[in-house]
Amino acid sequence: MQLADLIEKRRFVGRELLLWLWMESELFEGTLSTREHGSFGLWIEKKLVLSADAESTRITAALPGLGREAKEALLRGQLPESAGIRISRGDDDTSLVLAGESFAVRGLKLQTELGPDGDAVAGDLVDEMAGRTRGKPKKKKGADEDEQDDTPFYERMKMTREIEDVLAALYREFLALRLSARWTSVVVPTLQRWAEGEKVDADAYRAARDGKSAKKRARG
Repeated sequence: MQLADLIEKRRFVGRELLLWLWMESELFEGTLSTREHGSFGLWIEKKLVLSADAESTRITAALPGLGREAKEALLRGQLPESAGIRISRGDDDTSLVLAGESFAVRGLKLQTELGPDGDAVAGDLVDEMAGRTRGKPKKKKGADEDEQDDTPFYERMKMTREIEDVLAALYREFLALRLSARWTSVVVPTLQRWAEGEKVDADAYRAARDGKSAKKRARG
């Protein structure tokens, strides 16, 4: 089998990742975690696109995954194609659009970056939330300030890598679960109940997903 064929046959994995993130962010009220990063905020926001073959559903709303339209699209066999995602870690908020099949990140907006004097300044996301015009006017500076001008760039790159690390960690944990027997025995039945609007015991799901026995669950 050619490499291109292998890639095409596995594009569904990224869509299932988005679906898993969507469900868990709702069950756990916007708080997810990874072994490397601990707990942080993550939820679907602004835009959610689902599709299957020629059928597509595009939902634009503050929290597009909460509406029945999104769940009904799922029940018709559509999977997330792309989703707007907000990640909140410590004092930093980041928004991005994640494409499921290519795992491509678009529209990355970081909340803050350090200015030349080490002070935190507002970035695109803060401007947007405050209703201000994106970006800030640039000042003309001399050549001796070039080195200082590089600091926000490197700080922004550092924050971007941190977000990439979070996404990669989520993907690793998703793959480990996807390849385990718990995907079929625990995650898929929970996804079905959640999509149909049934009440899901989030704590019981988390314990079963993590492979904890009833005895361990009782001990906490």
